[in-house]
Amino acid sequence: MVTEKQTFIEWLDETIAEPFKNWIVANYTNPFLWLGLFLLGLAIFGITYNALHKD
Repeated sequence: MVTEKQTFIEWLDETIAEPFKNWIVANYTNPFLWLGLFLLGLAIFGITYNALHKD
């Protein structure tokens, strides 16, 4: 019996990506989810912008 070794990407998909995707699908009608994701995106943009435009 030969078992195939699981790659890190496959493990990451099983443990994090798939449950997160299922959670998003189950809660896509929640406006606070979209507001939170939008604010998270703005925060990441702001941090990145400030880091790249240091004089």
